[in-house]
Amino acid sequence: MLKVRFFASLKDLVGESEMEMQLEQETSVRKIFQQLETRFPEIKKYESILLVAVNMEYADLDSTVTPGDEVCFFPPVSGGTG
Repeated sequence: MLKVRFFASLKDLVGESEMEMQLEQETSVRKIFQQLETRFPEIKKYESILLVAVNMEYADLDSTVTPGDEVCFFPPVSGGTG
């Protein structure tokens, strides 16, 4: 299994903050994201700006994940006071 967590607007789009996905062997974050696109087509628009963490360390879509890992997807955030 693989734990997948979503933050900010991605959490709203998916409708939950985390889910578990079946993962039998090593794969890339990109392939996990593509699987999510089939369930949540609107998530595709985030692909080019997506921030990713694997096991609490920044990663990218080409990073490797294995069963038991945790992958977090979150959009970049901006804001603050001027």
